[in-house]
Amino acid sequence: MGRDFMIGCRDMHTQLNMKSQLDIESCVQRSPSPLASRVGDDLVLFSVSRGMYYGVPVVGRRIWDLMEDQITVSAICDQLMREFSVERDACENEVLDFIAQLEAEELVVRL
Repeated sequence: MGRDFMIGCRDMHTQLNMKSQLDIESCVQRSPSPLASRVGDDLVLFSVSRGMYYGVPVVGRRIWDLMEDQITVSAICDQLMREFSVERDACENEVLDFIAQLEAEELVVRL
C-alpha cells in the first residue's frame, strides 16, 4: 500500500490536528527509520514499522534532504524560496502541511 505526498494536497483532519501543534519555529528532523531511495527526480520512502511506502515529488524530496539535520521550518522555507519561485506565505503553508503529513506517518520527528 502506498501514498503520494504532494505539496498542495491536504487531509483536513490531519491539517487541523497537526498544524495546531507545528509552527514556523518548530525544529524538525527526518526520522532515521524509513528507507529512502531516489527514483528519477522523486523520492520513495519506505516505513518498515508501518509497512508503507510513500512517493515524494521534487519539492518534497528537497524538504526531506534539508531535514537530514535539525532545522526549523522557517529555515526550510528560507532555502526553498532561494531555490524555487514561491512567495513566503504560500511556502510556509505548504511546508507546514507537508511536514505535518510526514509527522503523522512518523517519518519526521519534532525536536
